[in-house]
Amino acid sequence: MPSRYLLCLSFLPLLAGATGCKGYDSPPKATVVEAVDGILQDASAPLQIAFHEPVVRETLSVKLIRYETDAEGNLYDEDDDPETELDIFFEYPGPDGPDFPVGGEGAFSDDSRVFTIDTTGTLPIGPQLALLIEPGLADAEGNEWKVRQTLKFGYNFSCGGEGDQNPTAFPDAVHFMVVDVDAPISTQLQLLASMRVDPDTGAVVGQFTNADRDPAISCAPFGLSCDGTEACRTLPMPACVPPSEGAGTADEYPDFTFNDTPPTGYSFTVLGCVRDEEDGSFTFANAPVDVKVQSPPVTVIGINFNGSFAFDGDGILRGAGTFSSADVLLGTSSSGAGAGTLNSRVVPPEEVPAGTPSPPEGAAAP
Repeated sequence: MPSRYLLCLSFLPLLAGATGCKGYDSPPKATVVEAVDGILQDASAPLQIAFHEPVVRETLSVKLIRYETDAEGNLYDEDDDPETELDIFFEYPGPDGPDFPVGGEGAFSDDSRVFTIDTTGTLPIGPQLALLIEPGLADAEGNEWKVRQTLKFGYNFSCGGEGDQNPTAFPDAVHFMVVDVDAPISTQLQLLASMRVDPDTGAVVGQFTNADRDPAISCAPFGLSCDGTEACRTLPMPACVPPSEGAGTADEYPDFTFNDTPPTGYSFTVLGCVRDEEDGSFTFANAPVDVKVQSPPVTVIGINFNGSFAFDGDGILRGAGTFSSADVLLGTSSSGAGAGTLNSRVVPPEEVPAGTPSPPEGAAAP
């Protein structure tokens, strides 16, 4: 786990003790009702947004989207690429939107503190979703948001009961996973996940291993000389960077190799399941698992991944979804639940770093 994560965690007590400006009346704060660490349980139930105070109804403009970003973290209507656009499941007009809701119905509670969305279609389970509340949302006193609010969430998919049989076409492969952690502090984890699948049952046994920037890569062929404190990054363009620099996208896998050697490295076994969907995609979930890092001393309790995988136009199997954990311990002190997003892609077999840990033989599915 990157050391910068741990350094940031050490500042949490200081942040918790900070006080805000007295008398400040904030614009209406929004949350997703019944989301626990960014996860909802029932994709067929109406989706609700709660506000900490009544809102002026005419100022609400909201979109329900599949959460996708470019390498810089820009949503597809914020980036510079004219070929990318938001995948919108629902849109409520607001002052600048369409004349009526698109993709379902939206309604306020009598007190204007809850907005309920009932979509026409069932929302996907696995991918990271988000509610985009556009600037302008205001309360009766005129306190309004000047920036877009992004409320990320996803729906839980869990493995079936003992003996369930779900034949699958999901292939055995090694995936490079980029996990962007939003809580308890913002950071990124990179993992090489070797996954073995039982095609008759959908049971998955995986070995997830910490991935670090490969110190064996040299920038000399690119005319660069990195000093002993730097690593060579080849993608998206050659540069000498801090070894802790995260990956912009999962396509940067060639710059990373596994590190399973304590005290800084770690590797853990994941038991899960995969289900084939009618649209050709695959939904994945795992049984919660604890991970302990020796140095610095960090324990992540109850890690859970929920994801959706699909082949893109080039035949590359890519994944997107959510990351959560029940708690993150720094030493023996709790820092709170973990929550974030994950994106992944399959590493071509010929490019998998030699010696990448494989799942143990004989491990049982959950």
